[in-house]
Amino acid sequence: MQITTIILAGGKSKRMGTDKALLKIDNKTMLERAIDLCEPLSSELLVSSNHQSHTTFGYPVIEDEIKNCGPMGGIYSCLKHSSNDWNFLMSVDTPFVQKSFIDFLKEETRNFEAVVPVHEGKKEPLIAFYHKSALPKIKAMIEGGDYKLHFLLQKLNTNFVESGEWLKKYPQLFQNLNHPEDI
Repeated sequence: MQITTIILAGGKSKRMGTDKALLKIDNKTMLERAIDLCEPLSSELLVSSNHQSHTTFGYPVIEDEIKNCGPMGGIYSCLKHSSNDWNFLMSVDTPFVQKSFIDFLKEETRNFEAVVPVHEGKKEPLIAFYHKSALPKIKAMIEGGDYKLHFLLQKLNTNFVESGEWLKKYPQLFQNLNHPEDI
């Protein structure tokens, strides 16, 4: 199965105070880390961002077609540009995702519209697979002014995959870096 990777890198980074995608961990920006992780797994890689500074990494930067609706806008715009039915979505501020975990999620796609990891009752919709067939439902939600991914997942045929065992193996797997002290 060929997949497109969508790296959500265009957030406003209000809590961090600077562009998270360009922050460095171990001498690599978080965007470079995400690209290095996902490139070997993908037949296509798209960067969801409204920042043209992200074009320097050599991959298409897709701006939100519909502005100010958070991650939902980035997902919608990138799914429209994607060449593949299945798309792995990863937020740039989750730098500890593992290749083996992505492979695990990929095996769970089957006849679903989304595959979302769940642990301790928490859903992780920004480290997940989305099928291009979800586009009409995403568009309808945006047009209705509802930008909550939680509600989108209820409308889609979503495979919620229990991932607690993965957290035992990789305790930082879902760690999200939002504040300067998180780095």
